[in-house]
Amino acid sequence: MNRIVHISLKVDDVARTGDFYRNVFGFLDAETRKTRDHLSRHMSDGNIDFTMMKYDPGTQSAESKASGEGPCIHHFAIEVADVARATDEIRKWGCEIVSDPGVIPVKFRAPGGTVAELVPIGRYKRVASDHPVAPIVHLSLKVDDIRKAGDFYKEVFGFRDAETRKTRDHTSRHMTDGTIDFTLMQYDAGTESRESKAAGEGPCIHHFAIEVKDLESATQQVKSYGSEIVSDPGVIPVKFVAPGGTIAELVPQGRYKR
Repeated sequence: MNRIVHISLKVDDVARTGDFYRNVFGFLDAETRKTRDHLSRHMSDGNIDFTMMKYDPGTQSAESKASGEGPCIHHFAIEVADVARATDEIRKWGCEIVSDPGVIPVKFRAPGGTVAELVPIGRYKRVASDHPVAPIVHLSLKVDDIRKAGDFYKEVFGFRDAETRKTRDHTSRHMTDGTIDFTLMQYDAGTESRESKAAGEGPCIHHFAIEVKDLESATQQVKSYGSEIVSDPGVIPVKFVAPGGTIAELVPQGRYKR
């Protein structure tokens, strides 16, 4: 099965944001480099390449604007055996290519309205460490049609369905790439909950989840960094606005199964 190997955040401060994930969750630094019109700090939870990007002031590239103007979870990457073939396949589904011609990875706007990219096998390596790391176990997209968006990931990339359920003010279609829980959320029309608006009004990559041993201790740690809790009191998972401006959540161990 094709798997999710990379999540990239567009942030306002790569140093401060990266230090937060390193100090609180044990994420490992890999490298920081300049690529075209942005600076990237690559880190890892041991399995997924986790990158913070800061775009140059004044850039007008299609990539920089693809997920909105401000801080956001910009895109995630799916590893495929044949990038050219996969590109042809996503075009059949009406996907718009938003990266420049000839550039790899191939970024595209998927059904549902969010941005993803195709990468060749081996582009991102798993990173081993003796230090404890809190892993990323879940990635959630806010989409305009969970049926069409989910069928796209199932048919093109082989993602498997787990369950579809109603939770508070949204319907969630849970899928998996075999490693993490991949969820498509469609919020009820007219909902005004803080969670529904936290990452923006339209389709977006809404949040990702980090699995922690002690939910209460981790919640206090993220608060000590000035993070705002955006989920309702007493609700688990605990969603928060992380340094850098994007949404993440804390989940207890075992919430999401491989």
